[in-house]
Amino acid sequence: MRTTLIVGLGLIGGSAGMALRQRGWRVTYLDPDVSLEGVKAKGAADARVERIEDADADLIVFATPVGVAIDYLRSLETNAVVTSTCSVMRALRDAARGTFIAGHPMAGSHLSGLDAAKIDLFEKQPTWFVDSDHPLVDALVRDCGAAPELVDASEHDAALALTSHLPQVLSTALAAYFHGREDLFRFSGGGLHTFLRLAKSGADMWESILDANRDQIAPHADAIAALVKQIIEGDPRDAFAKAQAAWEALEKRPH
Repeated sequence: MRTTLIVGLGLIGGSAGMALRQRGWRVTYLDPDVSLEGVKAKGAADARVERIEDADADLIVFATPVGVAIDYLRSLETNAVVTSTCSVMRALRDAARGTFIAGHPMAGSHLSGLDAAKIDLFEKQPTWFVDSDHPLVDALVRDCGAAPELVDASEHDAALALTSHLPQVLSTALAAYFHGREDLFRFSGGGLHTFLRLAKSGADMWESILDANRDQIAPHADAIAALVKQIIEGDPRDAFAKAQAAWEALEKRPH
């Protein structure tokens, strides 16, 4: 029987635990904020450990905020294979010792916590990026219902800066700008609600992501700020045409 320790049993960790247990894995977890009673009711793990060293696991999965994972990885000494589900790879890879395979499932939600976990979360978003081949990590990914795809860690972080991290920043920034102006929401429609959906995410998760990938995010933020000014002050037709073409290309991709 394959065994895994999941560190951080929220949306991602909980969903992985549920899927792996269905496939016959023994799953333990480390998360001081999640009770064993709640975990067993959800079917996300078999047992709880108090320290990583207490777990007899073939594979350790970090499904924590980036900063928490980095703090653990800097001092972790284990014979187990270690992987991650964080949306950056370089910072974790640089901090880790031993056999570490950076990973990132392209699945998630604006909701968080174990209550939001779903056994089929990864089947609906079938790509799980990993930065190296390893049979145990491959088994983890496939038993979660996903498909592994190899990617260079730096390429991954550069892409996520624009496809994931900057959208979060823009949504959060606009929502923060509305603080104290909530009376204007009576004039809002579905478009604003859609745009601000990501703003529900909290700083606990995103602060360390932004810190780890700031060098990749900042140039895009500057370029978009300039483009916004150009749209407002100049001829917007070119930007709108490019935007529609990009949206059509996105819509053609499988969801």
